[in-house]
Amino acid sequence: MFDKDYLEKVKEEKEKWEKLYESLKERDVRFVTDSEIPIKKLYTPLDLKENDYLSNISFPGTPPYTRGVYPSMYRGRLWTMRLFSGHGTPEETNKRWKFLYENGETGFSAAVDALTFNGIDPTNPDGAPEVGTSGVPLYCIDSLFALTEDIPIDKISVALVVEPFTSAPVCAMYFNMAKMRGYDISKLIGTTQNDILTMTVGYIPYKNCPPNHILRLACDFIEWTVPMKNVPNWHPINFTGYNYREGGIDAVQELGFVFASACSHIDNLIERGWRADDFVGRLAFHLAAHKDFFEEIAKFRAARRIWYKLMKKYEVKDPRNFGFRFHVQTAGSSLTAQLPKLNIVRTAIQALEANLGGCQSLHTNSYDEAICLPSEEAALVALRTQQIISDESRIHNTIDPLAGSYFIEWLTDEIEERVWKYMDKVQQVGSIDKALSSGFLYKEMRDAFHKRKTRLESGDEIMLGVNKYPVPYDDVTDVFRTNKKAINIEVDRINKLKARRDNAKLEKILDKLRDVCEKEENVMPVIMEATKEGATVGEICDIYREIWGIWEPPLAI
Repeated sequence: MFDKDYLEKVKEEKEKWEKLYESLKERDVRFVTDSEIPIKKLYTPLDLKENDYLSNISFPGTPPYTRGVYPSMYRGRLWTMRLFSGHGTPEETNKRWKFLYENGETGFSAAVDALTFNGIDPTNPDGAPEVGTSGVPLYCIDSLFALTEDIPIDKISVALVVEPFTSAPVCAMYFNMAKMRGYDISKLIGTTQNDILTMTVGYIPYKNCPPNHILRLACDFIEWTVPMKNVPNWHPINFTGYNYREGGIDAVQELGFVFASACSHIDNLIERGWRADDFVGRLAFHLAAHKDFFEEIAKFRAARRIWYKLMKKYEVKDPRNFGFRFHVQTAGSSLTAQLPKLNIVRTAIQALEANLGGCQSLHTNSYDEAICLPSEEAALVALRTQQIISDESRIHNTIDPLAGSYFIEWLTDEIEERVWKYMDKVQQVGSIDKALSSGFLYKEMRDAFHKRKTRLESGDEIMLGVNKYPVPYDDVTDVFRTNKKAINIEVDRINKLKARRDNAKLEKILDKLRDVCEKEENVMPVIMEATKEGATVGEICDIYREIWGIWEPPLAI
């Protein structure tokens, strides 16, 4: 990017500066990023001498998309503001949605409870106490009617935070509900999480099926929604690097996991006869904004460039499919139960990372999330945090304002190089289901967790209120409590549904599902049929278990 003679002059001047620096004392800390990338004391044009602006950076909305996926970025349209929602009952979550919508939220999110997540009905004694405690219970089609009552689902996107094991029944219920309300589902917009890694390394699964079947279920849903054009405007999968990042991995590993997994899904669908262009434009991504300010911004910029190069590899032709669009969530693992109001500051800084990194959608965590599900007050503060950035800060007057920073451009290059190497490491094990079955990804997660734990214990990584200026945990007050009667409400909802449905007709449909599972055909058509007739999430997932068996993750490898 710079003339050779000019670089030589910069080199001479830098050598003079370094002599001035020699006599100065540095603080006794390790100058590395969160991913342990060593950081030099100063960056200059010398660090970018191999960079070609048009090839490596270029302009927003043009290859390699380092500076953003759209030419106008936030000068044309702000990001979608979407917060965590889901607690108690569908009716209570509906009430929270309406509250946030009235206060400026521009996208809805339904995080489901642990039972819905694992495909268990509340009548099952294994998990009954967990009804509505960690998210919204969505066990049957009646739940979806209650969740969306008086919500303009044809005008605003809805994110259903469910995984491959339960994405087909929950989303089939949502689509059937929409049809019954008179909506054209081909025009609905939204996202299904549907991420195999979230339900394995992000959380420990309970009575789920082996990874090869989970991968196939995820691809069944992608295939039915987009290439088959049933719900072509839907994002059928959201590769959720955020959730695995919460387990301790670093920024490089986060992108490595995400892109290795995405490649496995693309390969699976190509093996089914589809072209990458048929569906890659609807794949979604959910990344973390963690504590290292500049590393996270560089990570987002590197991610766009990596995706562009991957799409070239898959021989994508449609220019719209080269853009890496992503949602960002501020880091829940960075929040503390001690001095929880400090979490507002942490979240604001991480939200700035996301915006300066060019995200398309943003979830700011509530300050009480280290203690409980978000209270109404805390959720409103989280939303207002985004609105202060969008309406008051003026950081969006120009596009990609940090571009051209010697440090940012060098760090973007460094992260990209390290991610490609890490992806090679993952892919040497095989497709993402093999990386799970072998225990490789569990070992990576376990090692990363212990590494981060050691850094916190040694003070190498600081958390105010915990290992620096510590305060007692007992000072916490104002804990938001979920509805203790949720279990009774949800059991009653299912019992009423079962009493009115045609159980003989439904059993024949469920037999068809058994046959489809045995033949390894796409499950979505028959699950649409079953949920329309009143099948519950638990009933469908029990058939998965019956046909494919239950998988025990190799946690000890």
